[in-house]
Amino acid sequence: MMQRLLLSLLLFACLSLSVGPWINPLPAAAAATSTGPGQQTKPGDDRTLLVYPNPTTGIVHLTINNLQGKKVELSVLNVIGSVMYRETLTEMNDRYTKMLDLSKFANGLYYVRLEADNTSQMCKLVIR
Repeated sequence: MMQRLLLSLLLFACLSLSVGPWINPLPAAAAATSTGPGQQTKPGDDRTLLVYPNPTTGIVHLTINNLQGKKVELSVLNVIGSVMYRETLTEMNDRYTKMLDLSKFANGLYYVRLEADNTSQMCKLVIR
């Protein structure tokens, strides 16, 4: 039980951390309005990983920006950190889009994690 609590706390702490020069942090006002519960991230956003619609009923669209030519690991984790879905993407271009069908996942909170080289980004995802 203590390990699950520590892992959940670690995941929560990592949500706000992004490592690498390719991630452009949003201004404080934009971050406050685009990451709140029930709000969607829109495809015109400048972040590296966009997940929309959020919340979702299961069909999720991902847009990955500015990782052309890189090998990317894409994962979906549940709230205790178990990997529910994993895929390696190799044919990346400047703006890559992908649809995931997560409709068989139970309702709840998930995390979409993107890793490339020594960098990573994580986004919350709510399935209703």
